[in-house]
Amino acid sequence: MVYALWLTPLKPVQIASLKIVDTYFGLSSKLIPMPKAGTGVVLVAIDDESLREMNTQWPWPRSVIADTIKKISKGSPAIICADLVFAGKSVDPQEDLILINSLKSAKNVFSAAYFGSDGKYVIPDHIIALNLADFGFVNKPRDADNVIRRMRPYFLSESGNIIDYSLSLKVASRMLDTPAGNLALSLPLSKDGTAYIKFFGTSDKFNYIPAYKIIKESADISLLKNKLVFFGVISESFHDTYNTPLGAMPGLLIDLNETLTYINKNFFRYAANNMNFALIFLFVLIASWGGMRLPILTGAFLSGLLIIASFFLGFFLFLQHIIIDSFGPIFLIAAATAVLHGTRYVVLVVENIALRKEAATDGLTGLYVYRYFELRLKRELKNAFYSRKNLALVIYDIDHFKRINDTYGHEFGNVVLKSIAKNLKNHSRKNNVIARYGGEEFCVIIPGMKRLDAVKYAERLRNLVSSIELKTDKGETVKATMSAGIVMIEDVRENYTDFVKAADEALYRSKNEGRDRISIFDKAACVTFRP
Repeated sequence: MVYALWLTPLKPVQIASLKIVDTYFGLSSKLIPMPKAGTGVVLVAIDDESLREMNTQWPWPRSVIADTIKKISKGSPAIICADLVFAGKSVDPQEDLILINSLKSAKNVFSAAYFGSDGKYVIPDHIIALNLADFGFVNKPRDADNVIRRMRPYFLSESGNIIDYSLSLKVASRMLDTPAGNLALSLPLSKDGTAYIKFFGTSDKFNYIPAYKIIKESADISLLKNKLVFFGVISESFHDTYNTPLGAMPGLLIDLNETLTYINKNFFRYAANNMNFALIFLFVLIASWGGMRLPILTGAFLSGLLIIASFFLGFFLFLQHIIIDSFGPIFLIAAATAVLHGTRYVVLVVENIALRKEAATDGLTGLYVYRYFELRLKRELKNAFYSRKNLALVIYDIDHFKRINDTYGHEFGNVVLKSIAKNLKNHSRKNNVIARYGGEEFCVIIPGMKRLDAVKYAERLRNLVSSIELKTDKGETVKATMSAGIVMIEDVRENYTDFVKAADEALYRSKNEGRDRISIFDKAACVTFRP
């Protein structure tokens, strides 16, 4: 619903849908043989070769056009469709007279007209028009990407009356011996009064004769007998070239393909909205199921198969002259796959992060475990060494923790551990790393702090823990103290093992000197800090 209401009106979506239809046109023109009606067409082209051979430029005088029509008529074609506009009069009236006589003699020449940008209908000169079999407009609507894909069988006035029919429709109705109005009524028109042209091919698909060969009478005009002859300009220098599903194409060839569309009568029909919706729903439903139930790679592979299937289903229906919204399934399958697999991937990433965090943290205290502490300290040592920044390591040990466990029980011992861990965490800087080093030992990595500041900071944490009073189940008040050892990177630069060993040595000195204090490692002597 969102796709139909919000996305389909967008120009990029419209163009994407049209490009898929263009692909279908290209495939069908290569795979499907030219219909019988197409073999009854001969293209007499005023091309670059003809301009060179005639040693002239376009436009040709009307007398030369008249001579060409006269010589085409000798081949007894069914119709000559001159895709030329004979508007206005020539400077030399004799030129018009020669053309009129040629048209009068042929009796089966149709010519072009057009609606200008101002809405004015430009038609052949009155006297010339009287000697034509008929004339019709050659205007074609253009799509959002400026490509011609559709035809307009007639133009309506503001009052809703038909102004005129297209040249192609009139030529086709004469070939089919059917009134133009009846043929127009058989078209499955869209709301804007247009229908798709069935592009059968470019000039290489049709019987082709350069115009100069007709003029110089070097062509086999027996090929024209009872054929529909399209006569006009395809020279690139004339700039009458437009973008189509089969690439750049002269207006003459577009009119030829349009005429064959009418003659062949296999008109394209737009699929009903409920058919488009059903196909989109089916494909997206399967893609969504795969996105939720299958492994990511398998689901993505299934979505790829669905996209290919929807493309070829669209092509199959195209060959049956039914145009569906092929872009809708492709876009929504890809979107559903991206959203569902993307969501699953994000969930997996979040779960992995949670698992890593769980693996890296101690279940009782919520602090980092020894393994994480080891990896992090090695990284911090490396960073401090190369950046020449300060780094301190403090190891704390709860004094007489075994006595607490033995006296009040292990459950209360766990309460002590959790309380100390919580206070260490709550009163540490964000860039500090706090870990449970052992049973009752904690360590804090302090990056970027000078010696005296690091010692004061470590001592403040130690004093904070010493001030905590905990109540047992029996209402007894228990206080726990801690001993600590601190080492600075400037004192030990060897490696991780020596750095930790130095902090341990300082800790042991604190314990040996009476506990409830902090000692600073020094290579010469271990200094004890006791306020």
